[in-house]
Amino acid sequence: MTQTVLLAGATGMLGNRIAYNLMEQPDARVRLLVRNAADAGKRAQLEPLLSRGAEIVEGDLSDRDLLDRATQGVDVIVSAVQGGPDVIIDGQVALAEAGKQSDVRRILPSDYALDLFNATPGEHMMFDLRRDADERIAALGLEQVNVLQGAFMDLFLPGRGAIDLDAGTVTFWGDGTQPIEATTVEDTARMTARVALDQNVGSGKFAFAGDRISFQGAAEIIEAHTGRTLERRSLGSEADLRAALVAAHKDMSNPYGAVMLAYLLYMLNGQTALSELQNDRYPDLKLEGFVQFATRNLPTYA
Repeated sequence: MTQTVLLAGATGMLGNRIAYNLMEQPDARVRLLVRNAADAGKRAQLEPLLSRGAEIVEGDLSDRDLLDRATQGVDVIVSAVQGGPDVIIDGQVALAEAGKQSDVRRILPSDYALDLFNATPGEHMMFDLRRDADERIAALGLEQVNVLQGAFMDLFLPGRGAIDLDAGTVTFWGDGTQPIEATTVEDTARMTARVALDQNVGSGKFAFAGDRISFQGAAEIIEAHTGRTLERRSLGSEADLRAALVAAHKDMSNPYGAVMLAYLLYMLNGQTALSELQNDRYPDLKLEGFVQFATRNLPTYA
């Protein structure tokens, strides 16, 4: 049975890949909610999707009349939006409310993270925003599937913060051995497209991960591939990291300054680790591990 999917955030890194993967599904009719669709850069991203039959509805999540029109005849809403409270909470809740009025059956909010439901309130701003939005959407009575894939594997590549091939270092908090669930952007998009259309997936968490990898483990894989030796540098203990996080929360000049530290805290202590992974739900969808991912991508960074 063909289902109509409304995707918000189709010009973002993940959202664009979700759009392409939805278009690959024979039982999906795809509608894209896009802000400023006439922008040249966005248009270039959208043209291949339009040529394959996607429909565009141009407008903003703050426009309730538009959302009412955009959700007409929709079965599933998939959100891949990014931003602050006005987008993550206000915008997504407004989209869900419009969907409820239009008899949309299901929504996949823009979670795509570690298990944000296990985070301590007040420690991680982005987790707080997403959890707040999810709770408000759940109160509307829509089916809600929370896609959780851990970190994106790109985090462990050289040049993304922890690993610096030029300096020959890998930095981390603690001893760097805590494994972290991680998935490629492409596999996250592939799985999200399948879950969106799978009517047998119930409401709640849907967790999967391409690999469990630590900073030390990633360094070993990169060393083996590049022939370079990386010096291990610990930035301090969990207590040191918590102290740095408290200081960052007090720095009102940069409200997002604490976000990365909070991510690193949960990567260190395992509090938001994923459980009950559903990697094997779709036998034809094989998730890529870090060795394969690093081998494909390291020539770009080495």
